Order: sequence, then structure tokens, then C-alpha cells
Amino acid sequence: MKNAFGYLQNGTVYRSDLLQCRTLNISNLRIDLRFRHQAVWREAHGQDPCSCLKKSVAYHNRFALPERPVDARAPFFVLLEYLKMALSKNIMRNVARFRIRGHGLKCETGLYGRSPDRSARV
Repeated sequence: MKNAFGYLQNGTVYRSDLLQCRTLNISNLRIDLRFRHQAVWREAHGQDPCSCLKKSVAYHNRFALPERPVDARAPFFVLLEYLKMALSKNIMRNVARFRIRGHGLKCETGLYGRSPDRSARV
């Protein structure tokens, strides 16, 4: 657990508190965890999904919710509306697969074709 703190902004403080059996400041730890979690989306922000082959860029630009400040008191995650609806398992699975580009449609499989010319791909 002490190694996991190394990736946080105040990781050395948390690590020393853990080793000396002091109480961790949960409010600051929560802010640091949110900041680390949002690093993926900060990297994807502003990139064009048509020119970048990363799925995180495409997801962020097309489906992601607006980011809240890292010190916000709101929960980390918001349950999406389609997950609250009374849909069949197949529909929910297909929507989720479409959202993360984990499907076999031509728009996904043709994107990674062997043609060096991007305009020739489906």
C-alpha cells in the first residue's frame, strides 16, 4: 500500500503517516486520488479523435461528462442514465460495447486496417 502512495501528489506525506501509524487526511487523499484518476482524461482533452488512435481520446470527446474540479465534494463517478433504465441485458451490453469501441462494426475494425493511407480506411 505504501508503494501506491508514490503515484500521488502528496504521496510522501501519506507514506510517512502510514509508516508512523498516524491518521491519514482523507480529504486530501480524496483530492489526490481524483487528480490522479483525471490524468487520463487531461491527456485526452483537446486531442482530435479522428487523428489519434487512442480509444480514450475518442471516448472523452464523444461521451465523457464534463470534469469537475478535483476538490469537489461530489462522488467520483456518476451513474449514467442508460444504466438506470430498465433495458435488457443485451441492449445494455451493446450500448456499453459501442461506448468503449469494443464492437466489431466496420467503423471500428476498418480503423485499424493495414492501409497506410488513413482516408482509404473505412
